Amino acid sequence: MQWKTITSSLGNTGFGLWYNGQKMLTLAYKPKSDSVYLESKDGEKRLFHYKKKGLFKNKRVLENEYGAELGKISREGRQKYIEVDDKRFYLNFKNDNNNVIEIIDEAGQKPVAVCSVEGENPSDATNYSLLMVMCFYLFQPKNYTQALTARAAI
Repeated sequence: MQWKTITSSLGNTGFGLWYNGQKMLTLAYKPKSDSVYLESKDGEKRLFHYKKKGLFKNKRVLENEYGAELGKISREGRQKYIEVDDKRFYLNFKNDNNNVIEIIDEAGQKPVAVCSVEGENPSDATNYSLLMVMCFYLFQPKNYTQALTARAAI
């Protein structure tokens, strides 16, 4: 899977998640409003909010349109993980540029997805929001068969 940058003629930047030549998701991150807009290949459109929370603003959370928390990025020692629906997915940065990332299921300790992220700084808020939305979307019950197919291809 690969996140590719999409730039419109208006200067807006979005991202497309591509897998086997098909665009699975289109995502736009608006840093000023901390909004993440998502459109799936079946036409479903969603709005998420990506925020820093906590006493020292060190916890990053993903909220739905209504403000309910869907997931968060946390750290356990030096290991970062994404928690969505009470499931943990650890992030393993595969190369020196940190732009190839394995998403590892806590239960199986195996990669469930490997994706590459374009851009200068893959550890910024934009790319973490990409990873969190990807985990949320791919591991929903209706998309679970696609996730199993992606896992089998690794």
